[in-house]
Amino acid sequence: MGLSFVQAFGTIAIVSFPLVFLHRLLSPWVELPRLPEQWLAFRSGLAWTLFKDRVGFSEDVVLDHEYGFAIISTDPGRVFWNTLWGQSQNPRPKGRLLLYDYAGSGGLQELKLVGFPSRFDLRPLGLNFFRADGSNWTRLFVVNYGGGRGTVEIMDIDYEHAQATYVTTISDESHTLRSPNSVSPVSYTSFYVTNDHYLIRRKHPVLSFTETILGLPLGWVTFVDFTFQVKPTCAIAAGGIPFANGIIVTPTGKEVLVASSSTDFVRIYERDPETNSLSGDFNKVYLTFHPDNLSFDGSLALDDPSVFDQKGKFLRGVIVAGSPDAGRLFCMAKGPYGCVAPSVVAEIRRGHGPDLSPFPGSLFNLHSKYYARTLYADDGTNYPSSTSGDMDSRRGRLIISGLYADGLLDITWDPRENVA
Repeated sequence: MGLSFVQAFGTIAIVSFPLVFLHRLLSPWVELPRLPEQWLAFRSGLAWTLFKDRVGFSEDVVLDHEYGFAIISTDPGRVFWNTLWGQSQNPRPKGRLLLYDYAGSGGLQELKLVGFPSRFDLRPLGLNFFRADGSNWTRLFVVNYGGGRGTVEIMDIDYEHAQATYVTTISDESHTLRSPNSVSPVSYTSFYVTNDHYLIRRKHPVLSFTETILGLPLGWVTFVDFTFQVKPTCAIAAGGIPFANGIIVTPTGKEVLVASSSTDFVRIYERDPETNSLSGDFNKVYLTFHPDNLSFDGSLALDDPSVFDQKGKFLRGVIVAGSPDAGRLFCMAKGPYGCVAPSVVAEIRRGHGPDLSPFPGSLFNLHSKYYARTLYADDGTNYPSSTSGDMDSRRGRLIISGLYADGLLDITWDPRENVA
């Protein structure tokens, strides 16, 4: 990153005191609407919590709309470790990747890992897949913290046999892949990945926590190309992002969105599909919750003028999940059954529009070109700590995972219902 430890420490010291003072001065006067016990944006919607005894500590879920499968990262040992806070023991059992046949049988099965190194340790965070138009070859990209360091694991999926075959492990010895969190591929051999912190917890536990709570702009996005697997090419595509978390490349390839969890906004960059470079300037959408993972409703048609404009810029379809209460998330990280953190899932849209939820996804900002329309809100009573949500509006499905929740939240509605 080009930032020394001394510089990072100095930045924290300079910024900490005025921010703490302002927080104490203003926080008693800032009050947001209360979260409902459970609220859905769909009139015909029903919410079911599935697989409570089989899915736990699920960081991310992504829907393959073409095949009707949800790919889920889960780690039963996550209660014993966390990259940012909580405990840091060496947990057992290992993490797993699961397939949920949401459009077919409704069955859940574990992906069998084939051809992986003998001592491979899976501790999954963010994941995503790539498949070229007209192809049946599906490649999965998984951020992994097995072995105590952050890598991106590349594997090919066979849905018929429920297995994932090892391709390669991407790492650059913690230079530009220092704290990987979420991944978004653009080809079979290239992807963007967020790095949430410069001061990583395993080396600087106190300073890493300080970087988080003060929202210091030390995170970044790395672009990786491993077409020539001898040595992948890694380059920083965007920097200065406080707690860079979820990331998504829109289906047209024209924009990249990055969630900043500690400052409650999502950055929207323009992308050059020829060079993979991102614009220096960006737009923001300000949220009322801490955004975690991002996804795009892949069931929407690229030629639908209500989804993309003539320049290929998105108008709707970006899904963001998170929680408005960092304190309760921290509490659940220390002991997931002693408290509950609320959940919010919203859709980011261009322009300004209504949000019927009693807890709006974003506050009106005249200068913002975007707003968030709440899809699901929960005070934590029914489904706590949402970290990811993906939607298949063509089938009327929204599937949500919660890092410290039991099971998956599966929301169904009549797809003929007009929710635009």
